Amino acid sequence: MLYLTRSNAALLATAVSVAFLSGCAGQPVAGPVDNTPPPPSLPTERATTKASFECGGALPPVHRQICASDDLSLADRQLHEQHRARVQATDMAGALLLEANHRQWLLGRAGHCGLGQESSTEIQADSQAIGCLQSLYRQRSRELASWPEAQPQAQSKPHAYASYVTYRLADSRDPALCSAMTADLNNDLARHGRPSASRLAGVTLLAGTHAPKTSANINGSEIQVDVYNAGPYAGYENRSRVLIVNGQAILGHRTMPQWIAQQPNYGGRAHASSSQTGDYGSIDVFTLDGRTLVMVNETWGFYSPAARGESAYSGLYELQGQTVQPLCLFQTYLTPPRTNTLAGMPSYAQLQAELDKLAGDPLPGYAQHERRDNFQTWKERQWTLLNLPLLGADALSRFGREGAVRQRNDAAMDAFFAWSERSLSNKAMYRRVMPMLQPAHNELVQMFAAQGLSDSEARASADLLFHETFARATENLSAPDQAPGLPLAPGANYQPRFAMAPAAGELERGRNFATLYSVLLNNAPQNVVRDFIAYETDTLGRQRGLGPDASPALLAALETPANVRLLLDAGFDVNDANAWGKTPMMAAAQLNELDSARLLLGSGADVHRQTTQSPGLGVGGPDREEAASGRRTALLMAAREAEASMITTLLDAGAARQLWKGYHQQVCNALDANPKLSDSERAAFKEPLCREVYKPLPVSQQKPVNIRAGDILPLRDDGVIYEIALVERPAMDLFGRAYNLSPKRLRNDIGSLARTVGTAATRRGKVKIDGPLTLVFADLSAVTPDNLPVTVSFPVDASGVPSVSGFVMDKVDAQQVLTVDFDTQRNDVEGTWRALYSAALTQGFTPAGRGYVVVHTRGGLRTEYQLVVTE
Repeated sequence: MLYLTRSNAALLATAVSVAFLSGCAGQPVAGPVDNTPPPPSLPTERATTKASFECGGALPPVHRQICASDDLSLADRQLHEQHRARVQATDMAGALLLEANHRQWLLGRAGHCGLGQESSTEIQADSQAIGCLQSLYRQRSRELASWPEAQPQAQSKPHAYASYVTYRLADSRDPALCSAMTADLNNDLARHGRPSASRLAGVTLLAGTHAPKTSANINGSEIQVDVYNAGPYAGYENRSRVLIVNGQAILGHRTMPQWIAQQPNYGGRAHASSSQTGDYGSIDVFTLDGRTLVMVNETWGFYSPAARGESAYSGLYELQGQTVQPLCLFQTYLTPPRTNTLAGMPSYAQLQAELDKLAGDPLPGYAQHERRDNFQTWKERQWTLLNLPLLGADALSRFGREGAVRQRNDAAMDAFFAWSERSLSNKAMYRRVMPMLQPAHNELVQMFAAQGLSDSEARASADLLFHETFARATENLSAPDQAPGLPLAPGANYQPRFAMAPAAGELERGRNFATLYSVLLNNAPQNVVRDFIAYETDTLGRQRGLGPDASPALLAALETPANVRLLLDAGFDVNDANAWGKTPMMAAAQLNELDSARLLLGSGADVHRQTTQSPGLGVGGPDREEAASGRRTALLMAAREAEASMITTLLDAGAARQLWKGYHQQVCNALDANPKLSDSERAAFKEPLCREVYKPLPVSQQKPVNIRAGDILPLRDDGVIYEIALVERPAMDLFGRAYNLSPKRLRNDIGSLARTVGTAATRRGKVKIDGPLTLVFADLSAVTPDNLPVTVSFPVDASGVPSVSGFVMDKVDAQQVLTVDFDTQRNDVEGTWRALYSAALTQGFTPAGRGYVVVHTRGGLRTEYQLVVTE
């Protein structure tokens, strides 16, 4: 009833809106449309935050301590600005290295200062943590300030930017000046990259993007360039929006587009901003030969909104009093095709997909704004490395970044191998990924060669993009324990240990396997396994064979049944589990290791064990997801990932037992997603497994139920299992009408009774219904087979409710209730109430004699029976 009422109201509102809009559409438009852009306006003040982020919502512990201290907040904002300034001032390869290092530093703060990673909204100052963070911030600021700037090495070829940008005169209103300026700008571009007016012969830079200051006094006039940080969706670049003279804006983001629109074949960008953030890449005011000039550059690259094949522009103006006069208009950067380049590179795309799984969700130490920044930055960097590859390749040699990049690559490969040593599932993914590396790298080389790059340029470009793709994934495996130092200085010598894209098997070369867990994981011969079993039994005792995440040795041995037999014969417990409860039986089912599964079952493996929800455990995306998911069984894992023979083996072992509410549906859904089953196999399994007919666990294996701690109490009554929970009904106001009904009338007329109550509440009572239909049985002892004293009601927002004759408003305090869902196919009313009373008495509660039947309609129809109880 509630939802029909709202729907009708929405339809009425829509009809009124349509009628109104139709009337407007028929009215004539008065006068011609004026497309002249408005004059430039002064920039609005941008809101600043105390720290580099907004102190609101759920935040990790580090961020909450920053918000708790004004001094630390200031240090955070200053360091953020310092880091961004260093990134913008460096070359492409250096920027990638510094950004990666800073991401690790952000994650390392918590471990360095003894803080956790659990997000919360509570902000409470911890003086010890704040002092530690302040010291860490001071150290990082000193390191950033002292990190050597890269001095470009002598090169015979032009700067990489000259391959993508050139100044071509599009409109000349001062031929001598414009011709000379074209040559000077292109010469500076070839030597230094992005041009700056400060480097041009005869120029004195006064104010602007590239000047040390943003304002100047020129001939008695106050000149100001509004330089600002454009924020996360413009790479935190310093951009310029407005030129201001004596407090009046005379050049804004629409000024140069007006000039561009006057040119033939301008591309349809009339009066459109040159960037997605409504600004320019730079505005500089300078003097040349006694004239005051203004150089305006549109943005280049990822941030430019120009259509495919369009050029960005640069304009030279002369400042005359309170106006700017156009002199020279240049076409500059030609936007490359913005197509989905990855779609044409199947090997690279396949590798990227696997690495995304490896990395998983962002680590919990990142706050939401840092996750956003990391995602946005990768989009920008990947786009640039794909479409402007020479910017990275040129930086490797020109600025001596090879050593630092190769050091980071070695660290990434080591991290990947170390991750593979944690479990058989990881090792399987490692073996799947390693053969993908060289094909993906070769594919990149071929793509860049097809763009016209030389062999050395194509390989260098492929190296940098491949490396950034791979290293970004491995840096998200786990947070560092300590905040790292900065990358190697430019030009540093480094002898790499691995190829940029190593062959399968290369990472293992020269490594020693020093634990039983490791030799099992790597399929060592049986004589080696026997030696390690004997050694660790003597030296470690009960801790023998343990691997990462407290994983027992059997978890590492499942690929080799003979090693499983050695461990079982040596007395290793078949049901030992890792830190989140994963047993060897579950892993065998997940990995489809049938022979090992049969050995485990023959040694008493428990097929009913369940994993526990353990957020925060595990390294890498797959492990973290598995640890956080909780409540998985061998049957669930097999239904999702194993072949039919494994599922059959588990069923023969009695795995189809009812473990929790909805378990059968989870198994059914897993079967649907299993790629290893044929349609006929899937259909055969779904017949028994998709129906809620599983037997309960044997009494000997049932765990004690603590309904007060949130456990579900399975209660059998007359052959039916009722799954009963203890919950708290919140305090609420119930608007309703009392009835004495026969069961038949309640069943037949409940719809009309509910509509009567709902209409009275909304129209006569003027209240908002904010909950489902609720039948209130104030005294269950008064119920007879022929008469049901019941109040048909809805929860309402009761502020200022007028009295409605014939209806009641019942203010109900919070109540503890035993609750169970009513299944029309399997339950009857009497049995359901009887089960609730039985549960109350067996669990030590006192039934209060009051009950509710709640009819939920959102997300499907569901009827819930509730019995009020007290301790």
